[in-house]
Amino acid sequence: MSFNSIPVIDLEEAFDSGLKSQFLEKLRYALIDVGFLLLVNHERYGPSQRDFADIKEQAIDFFNLPEHAKQSCEMIKSPHFLGYSRLGNEITAGRSDHREQIDLATELPPPREGEPLYKQIEGPNLWPDEKHAPKFRPVVTSYIAKMTKLATTFRRLVCEAIGLPPDSLDSYFKENQQCKMKLIAYPDIPQENESDFNQGVGPHRDSDFLTYIFQASQHSGSLQVQNFQGKWVAIDNVPGSLVVNVGQTLEALTNGVCKATIHRVANPDSGLGTRLSIPFFQTIDLDSRKSIVADIPSNILQLRDTRDKLITDWGVDVGFQFSPDMSKNPVGYAVFRNRIKSHQDVAAKWYPQVLEQVLTEYSA
Repeated sequence: MSFNSIPVIDLEEAFDSGLKSQFLEKLRYALIDVGFLLLVNHERYGPSQRDFADIKEQAIDFFNLPEHAKQSCEMIKSPHFLGYSRLGNEITAGRSDHREQIDLATELPPPREGEPLYKQIEGPNLWPDEKHAPKFRPVVTSYIAKMTKLATTFRRLVCEAIGLPPDSLDSYFKENQQCKMKLIAYPDIPQENESDFNQGVGPHRDSDFLTYIFQASQHSGSLQVQNFQGKWVAIDNVPGSLVVNVGQTLEALTNGVCKATIHRVANPDSGLGTRLSIPFFQTIDLDSRKSIVADIPSNILQLRDTRDKLITDWGVDVGFQFSPDMSKNPVGYAVFRNRIKSHQDVAAKWYPQVLEQVLTEYSA
């Protein structure tokens, strides 16, 4: 049988010699057989509860800004796909997502002239005006730095859980590696038909390495994961936890051992209020070309194969996604095209020829 709940994993156990083997066993199960986990007791290795409270406060304040203040940093102004997106402006699985958001990242300069086009994914943020949001930039910058530290620590434990030395994936990350994050508001909406799915974001797999989600409001059950028999499993909002999930890049690097699982987000029902979510995306060097980590033990590969026998194609429409194939192109090639597909208004302004190519592939 496939999973029917999301495992809860205590990060402190990884640093207790008497509990580490138990920790790695639970993490191995989560990575291979679920693709999702709830990480608790992580504050010593990344943001504190004060930091989470601060970033939540900035999210609330940002979405409460007048429209002109939010639109001053609208993504359409950024060739790097960073900035504010209005309600319904992003597309997932062929439909508009009913959410507004701001995309942010490790602050980097724009790419140099002559660099590959996919390097445009990296660049400076668009920040709201300080007079409207005086604490926004310092709080976000600090949060990214602390989440990057946590993600680096956890990445090395992921290696150990699948039988690799802790530094096995270090070569895929450059100095000052860009990480991304979003502040997302999912407004509550009436549900006209109980059989309908109120799409906050449609079914998809993340394309990054690992995602860490701070569920910043008290809503439970909006974030849903599809198990391998087609059942949607709702994720509880466990106080103090981060939802962690595998992205397609990690799945590709581990030859399918770590599983990027289909998931979606439902808008809250009318009267429940807006749901706030703050995902943080750990990415790898856009120039990475190596395809698969060598020397994954045979017993780990056997666990992958046993899992794959359970997987049934239930025909869930995740739309067209570019999957990383680093034997043919650098990982940035797929990442860039997925952004083109998701933010077509931005692509039409900055990359119209690439958008035309992507839409041709999308409709093929």
